[in-house]
Amino acid sequence: MAFDLKKPPRVPVTLIGGGAWAVRYAGKTFRQIKNDPQQIAEVFIQFHHLFQNDLIWTGSNFLNYPVHFLGCPIKDDSADSPAFEGTVIRNLDEIGRLSIEKVLQNPTMQAIIRSHHLVADAIGKKTMIVPTQWAPFTLTARILGMEPLLIATVQEPEKLNRLIQFATELTWAILERILEHPDIPGANFSDPVASGDVVSPATFRTFSAPAIRHLVDRVRAKKKYAMVHVCGDTTRVLNDILEIRPHAFSLENKVDLKIAREILGGKVCVAGNVSPTGAFLSGTPEQVRAEAQACLNAWGDGAGYILTVGCDFSKSVPLENMKALMSFRKER
Repeated sequence: MAFDLKKPPRVPVTLIGGGAWAVRYAGKTFRQIKNDPQQIAEVFIQFHHLFQNDLIWTGSNFLNYPVHFLGCPIKDDSADSPAFEGTVIRNLDEIGRLSIEKVLQNPTMQAIIRSHHLVADAIGKKTMIVPTQWAPFTLTARILGMEPLLIATVQEPEKLNRLIQFATELTWAILERILEHPDIPGANFSDPVASGDVVSPATFRTFSAPAIRHLVDRVRAKKKYAMVHVCGDTTRVLNDILEIRPHAFSLENKVDLKIAREILGGKVCVAGNVSPTGAFLSGTPEQVRAEAQACLNAWGDGAGYILTVGCDFSKSVPLENMKALMSFRKER
């Protein structure tokens, strides 16, 4: 109902992201479970059973594996989000050696895709399952490297757009297979590299927004819901979000919810924006509840709002602080 901009009986409450936290809580490492779709699924199913999230981002913190399958070394021997140890290509002249089929044929990639379906089989009728993927601009940065990407926005924009197009098709190739399940009603695209703290609005409009819009249109064409998350201060591109046309936009606590409501209210559902690094990480449950209540107060009584953290969160967030945020699910 929130995604459809209708007012539900209570405000939806969830914990977006949380893959690393869930893996740690299960006593596993990413390396231990990555080849077993049932073990991956159990991590997210347990996460839902623990908190009764109204929405869950399946695949959270598994997003770097497609880049690994393209040829980038990865470190995944802990519950920390798998981290790259290099890049796939050294420059934009190497785009031609990238292969989507190489990613899709990897047995671990197939296990990860299958895990989304197993989660949907188990809890798809109890919560809104929204598999998450990197948005193309961020996926491009993972393939090429952050500094070369930012330089290329100025020096080699045409070649950079070729790589962004490849990243767009890779994202869709994976997601299209995930969305085949009837109890997976939508998808999320996360674009941290497009943050207003990293790139200008002009760069966002030129390189990030068109690729996200293309994927949002594809999701909508399947009669599914599209959600977008951009890290940092996105205040200056909120009007651009209207042009991208997601059903929901997830934003960080650097954005004033009152401003977000003025621009997006009644047009795009907004999810946010308790800080994942403030009281939620190192404060008390009472402080978490106070911050969550402040978010509710800032948004007001209008439809189209989801109470949640403003971004993915550390695997070391205390359980009681997460429960403090989720307590609003019962109260409202």
